[in-house]
Amino acid sequence: MSIQYQTDEQGNRVAVVIPLAEWEAIQAELLGDAQLTSKDETDRREAYAELERGETLDLGRAMADW
Repeated sequence: MSIQYQTDEQGNRVAVVIPLAEWEAIQAELLGDAQLTSKDETDRREAYAELERGETLDLGRAMADW
């Protein structure tokens, strides 16, 4: 099932219907309960290791990677 939009008589989008699995993933993300992927976990560990070594974060690189 894909994302579906409901429209009013003028064709304006007024509602959206998304698959339940996608909604649950969005809720988990917003509530901070989202599960990290293995890549997320690797990135997190790498970032903490860099901080422990006293390396600074390049915000521009971080934003580009994100």
